[in-house]
Amino acid sequence: MSLIPSKSDVLQASRLLLLVCSSGWLGVPLAGDTQGLRVYSASTQLQHDIYYLDAQLDYDLSQTAMDALDSGVPLTFELEVDIYEPRKWLWDKSLASLTQRYRVAYHALTQQYIVTNINSGIQNSYSRRNTALLTMGRVIDLPLVEKKLLPANGNHRARLRFSLVINALPALMRPWAYINSEWLLASEWFEWEIE
Repeated sequence: MSLIPSKSDVLQASRLLLLVCSSGWLGVPLAGDTQGLRVYSASTQLQHDIYYLDAQLDYDLSQTAMDALDSGVPLTFELEVDIYEPRKWLWDKSLASLTQRYRVAYHALTQQYIVTNINSGIQNSYSRRNTALLTMGRVIDLPLVEKKLLPANGNHRARLRFSLVINALPALMRPWAYINSEWLLASEWFEWEIE
């Protein structure tokens, strides 16, 4: 019996390692994995001296999050908007910010998905999960800031991102959610210039 592995042993171990990595056992997303939250577009319009936000968001939830939602676990998402003045030599100067929260929950008795705008309390119900998520992904005429509150120099930009709020999950789920990549759902910042 030799302590030096043969070529076939090394090849077999390499295949096993490749299988483990490609099957997702390590919890690391692969390069082709497109799951997650994304901001497709965002823009602001000035109406009656108030800037309003329009945005298109994609809630591509992980299978774990969808299963939890379908089992009655409400999911809360936070939309963050920051209006800032870019500066060359210092950090960007934040001029205004807004946080908007949405919750989606499935009610087994009515077989409806309830989407709640937590800031306003407005609720809507949908018979299909995809319809509820698509509706949450359309942000239309969300008031951001009054024009008079921004400096007159006109050098303003905005950025937007949204994420799953893990602290809003049931307490027993939170420790696992913090270390499981299927629960760490957040978009990248999406930036644009305010006209």
